[in-house]
Amino acid sequence: MNWRAWVDADPDGVPETSGFSAAPPRPPWLTFVLFFLVVGVAVEVAHLFRATAEALIEWYSDAPDPLGAAASVRWFLLLGVVSSAVFVAACLGRFVETRRASGTGIEAVAASARGERRRISFRASGIRAVGTWVASTGLSSIGRESAIIEVGGAFGTVAGRRSGGRGDALATAGIAAAFAAAYHAPLAAVFYVEEHLRVSRSPRALWFATTAAVVGHVASTGLLGGHAVFPAPDGSRWETLALSLLVLLPAVVGARMFRVFRVRIKAVDLADRLRVPWWTIVGVFALVAGAAVATFPSAAGNGMEALRRASVGATLTVAIALSIGKLIGTTASLGSGAPGGALTPTMSIASGTALLSLYGAEHLGVEVGAGVAWGVMVTAMAVGVAVGLRSPLLGIVLVPELVGDYTVLPMIAVVVGAAVLVDLGVDRAVERVVPLVPDVVYDDDG
Repeated sequence: MNWRAWVDADPDGVPETSGFSAAPPRPPWLTFVLFFLVVGVAVEVAHLFRATAEALIEWYSDAPDPLGAAASVRWFLLLGVVSSAVFVAACLGRFVETRRASGTGIEAVAASARGERRRISFRASGIRAVGTWVASTGLSSIGRESAIIEVGGAFGTVAGRRSGGRGDALATAGIAAAFAAAYHAPLAAVFYVEEHLRVSRSPRALWFATTAAVVGHVASTGLLGGHAVFPAPDGSRWETLALSLLVLLPAVVGARMFRVFRVRIKAVDLADRLRVPWWTIVGVFALVAGAAVATFPSAAGNGMEALRRASVGATLTVAIALSIGKLIGTTASLGSGAPGGALTPTMSIASGTALLSLYGAEHLGVEVGAGVAWGVMVTAMAVGVAVGLRSPLLGIVLVPELVGDYTVLPMIAVVVGAAVLVDLGVDRAVERVVPLVPDVVYDDDG
């Protein structure tokens, strides 16, 4: 089978050199059917992605979650598993990048949802999703939800255009449904589409996104057993707010560092500068990613499992793994070219940095009440989204939905507001020394 020809095959049935062919208006009933088809596919992809990854991890390690698997595997085997998975995923990503660079990734499906005439390839997006799945089942420190979001958006685009429409509204529906199913956060899905991807430019697109987010969330929770991702924080809210502001600067710095690293550190670019084959530098990056997880097993996975464990027993080991191990491991994984997401790793890094700083403050005599550490980590997650993805409203709404408690929203809003001010201040301080990372949508922003 000619794989290159298969990936290059036009996804919309229109020759690559032609424009979009005119088509008769789509009947309303067909739009209704396609809407629920797109939402159903997005939700099912989210469910199957998690279920199959957990099944394979449990098969070879006797533990369904990455942290349990990482703890059960000897360090040299863990190094080999993670490095091999990242390398294979990077090769799949490189294959798609050389064939369909402008037609895959969250940036591309977001552009398509905005009405731009991008030639989105559902097949190529599927290959990227397989790469993310390989990296995830190999315990790499990478976000998996971006693949779900991309596939949902790509399927919506192709379904819309093949049925005689533009595809932008159905792409919006696919993205929102996938986000809601991946994070169990319907309101945040609408903010993700509007604030971060900036795709809801029309009332019709906003309606599609809102309805798809609600339907996707109901299907995910009601039919497939989804639930709040993290437990709600307890302890004094005033103490949590005060300590969150105390460790705000380290959390902002951690999120900023990861944002800069994931955008600027790329194995292929380094290979071009050194004039060596791309796969040699990718192999080095894969080894670094494997060494990070082998050294810090709590950095395995997308960060959700480590955060859940920290919610019932935060330790210094977890703080170091999230702040240092995940920063190195995820930067190396994404930098290698392995397709994956940065949203959950960004939240993990910011939370780990805040927790590590909190331990430092406690060592200096600051009293930390029972249950407050987890509350500080929760607010730091929102800081990570606000700074790492430059989406403050998304951070304010997403984290309360992740913990299933909207009463924390005012406290989080105060912390995020302060973080945005600090972030802007850092921008002004460093922009004359180094160029800032552009505020655009990146393929790993999911």
